[in-house]
Amino acid sequence: MGAALARLGVRPDAHVYEMSSGGAFCRYLRRTFVHVTTSELFDDVPPGAFRRGVQCQDVQRLTYASASFDVVTSTEVLEHVPDDRRAFAELHRVLRPDGVLVFTVPLMEAATTLERARLEHGAVVHLREPEYHGDRLRGRRTALAFRTYGMDILDRLRGAGFEAWLERIDDRRHAIRDGKVVVGRKPA
Repeated sequence: MGAALARLGVRPDAHVYEMSSGGAFCRYLRRTFVHVTTSELFDDVPPGAFRRGVQCQDVQRLTYASASFDVVTSTEVLEHVPDDRRAFAELHRVLRPDGVLVFTVPLMEAATTLERARLEHGAVVHLREPEYHGDRLRGRRTALAFRTYGMDILDRLRGAGFEAWLERIDDRRHAIRDGKVVVGRKPA
């Protein structure tokens, strides 16, 4: 994703929000940008509060002011969000005009997103065999995937007000061949 940020011309003084608080990409962001805000979703911490120096945020109802960031990034997060349309609207809200949302998710070449589960009255309803991914904080096979995205992810972003496209990434140094990064730009 660093290559996508470079191609988009993101400046070192940009205000960046990353939807995780650790790992190699967070270290890259902290080395590259002056203003980096990170968070995690903790089930037992209210959004906006902190646990051990890490702020809790729910991307479906962020506590940040509107137009707070130039860039929002995430790696393999949004497929775990029950209401991704609400999340995209929130991310659009916290971005400044001409700001960019840059992220990765499991992405099929299929036209439509495969909905795997949904929340109904606070309970998970499985629409397909449950799929769980690893979570750096919670462990292996602990994070329910609500969906596997298809190419209609771009339409979902456009529905939230973004201009949207895919960036293709080949990075031999990091063993990425034909990687896909999703980009949404908030119009100026």
